[in-house]
Amino acid sequence: MVDVGRHPNIELLTMCEVVEVKGYVGSFEVTLRKHPRYVTEDCTFCGECLQRCNVFAEDDFNVGRALRKAIYTPFLQSIPRQYVVDDKACIHFSEEGCEKCLEDCKKHAIDFSQTVEEETLHVGTVIAATGIRPYNPTGLYGYGDKRFPDVITSMELERMMSPEGPTNGKVIRPSTGERPGNVAFIQCAGSRSSKEGQLPYCSKLCCPNTVKNALLLKEPFPDIDIYVFHSGIRTSGNRQEKMFLEARRQGVIFVNAFPEVTEGHILTFSDPILGQDRPLQKQFDLVALAVGIVPAAQEMSNVLGVPLGKRGFIKEDNQLSPSSTPTSGIYFAGAVGSPSDIKQCIEQAGNAAMEVSKHFQKDFAELSPIIAKADTEKCTGCGKCGNHCLFGAIRIEDKVAVITEAMCRGCGNCLNACKFDAISIANYTEQQIKVQLIEALRKPEDKIIVFACHWCSYAGADFAGTSRLQYSPKTRIIKTMCSCRVRTDLIKYAFALGAPKVVVSGCHPGDCHYLDNNMFTKSRVTKLKEQLSSKGINPERLMLEWVSASEGQRFVETIRRMEQLEVDEDEIEMSKMIFSRPEKPKSRRKKVRLNPDRKST
Repeated sequence: MVDVGRHPNIELLTMCEVVEVKGYVGSFEVTLRKHPRYVTEDCTFCGECLQRCNVFAEDDFNVGRALRKAIYTPFLQSIPRQYVVDDKACIHFSEEGCEKCLEDCKKHAIDFSQTVEEETLHVGTVIAATGIRPYNPTGLYGYGDKRFPDVITSMELERMMSPEGPTNGKVIRPSTGERPGNVAFIQCAGSRSSKEGQLPYCSKLCCPNTVKNALLLKEPFPDIDIYVFHSGIRTSGNRQEKMFLEARRQGVIFVNAFPEVTEGHILTFSDPILGQDRPLQKQFDLVALAVGIVPAAQEMSNVLGVPLGKRGFIKEDNQLSPSSTPTSGIYFAGAVGSPSDIKQCIEQAGNAAMEVSKHFQKDFAELSPIIAKADTEKCTGCGKCGNHCLFGAIRIEDKVAVITEAMCRGCGNCLNACKFDAISIANYTEQQIKVQLIEALRKPEDKIIVFACHWCSYAGADFAGTSRLQYSPKTRIIKTMCSCRVRTDLIKYAFALGAPKVVVSGCHPGDCHYLDNNMFTKSRVTKLKEQLSSKGINPERLMLEWVSASEGQRFVETIRRMEQLEVDEDEIEMSKMIFSRPEKPKSRRKKVRLNPDRKST
């Protein structure tokens, strides 16, 4: 932190929050809200104001286990090296109007006239690294109730063991202030659970942190009894495994059980590995709950306009870019993307810095030529394309769709949403794909048309070829950037040309390179299969299959299943006749709300 504050190329802005982020890669506008510190840069950190202040408040840094004054420093290594006035605790902002610190400050560094300000920064890239919050176990099986004062969280134990903490590094029982004779650690408190309000995932930090704290307790107090109750200790890497083995060697007892806490801090448990016939009970002086981590990315997601994953963390672009978000130019580092330990946070920070440095090596950003284009003459400004764009690249201006090329990924989902053929995808236009279908079905006998997405399914087919896996030579593959680009009209067009069988293939759910666009594909193909069935056409002639880049064998098995499907000539002719009929032209009329007060005659 000190090195960052002294670096000549880094501007450190504290007491700020990001209010809004607009723009695209190379041209972001970041609006900051600066909260007043009420202390100017003239502060020399002499401490006279701190001695004069008599107002106390809970210290958030020490998890509420200590008090601080209304004028304080967040923590000892905080940058810049100057005090902050808590306007919620300071009585200057009440009716009493205290100014003792102002009177004693010889440098006149206290300024109560400061107000909230907003500033707009113009930046080329953004890195989100907002960190995490610890899980709140209050009410969890009674663990967090106030009737158990000696049941604390792992974060409270961390601050208690710190020399700069509320007890100056001494581990004590909060109820008596005495040193505990035995300590129990309860792992996965609120984690790895499907119950409502709890975390369904492993936070990765709890087990190594508990092992470390157990060793730290054993160092000054070798005679202390330590029990670790767990449902499977998870330590990864040589260093963590060595710590675990060392803890066992020093007498730390690991019990594969989840105990219950009763009055007097009595834990009831049974270990199936030890073959216990009846539950055991043991009284502990101190119980530490190893709570998991909760993502603190919801507000940042709304501000940056990047989506969240199923667990509430910022969603990565794809597995090949672990620090990239779906929005070009916005990256993340640390536990904002997934539960991560210190080592992983450092690695992700380095990776994000490398990704950002690529943008600074050139004066211009290179964009993919595969982007969406809007025809202003056909566009009605309905806004459906913008609703389907998960990357925020489309907006409506003057009743016409406007596409920001730097934000467009060329997936084609907007084209599928447009009912007026006003959007096209460069290099993957409707006409280009139809020409491929015409050539592929010039002799349609036993042909299998496969619409394959570029990133996974097409790569899977290529992997099958390089692996010399045999499948039907009558397979014709048509590549699209994403399976969501495949319009139902293209599938119907293939049937109209006499295609006996059609396969739509894309990335597995959750692995789509365009967020969850393949779920749009699933919905459209499912509806089309229902239409085929209602028209008397075998819906099995249309298949939706997920194939990844490494699943060449899966691609081959998909083609073989379609090859075994028997389709007679009469059904092919019927589908040609049904889908060759010209569709009714799409109306460009807009709906107008009638006057409700108008009387009918």
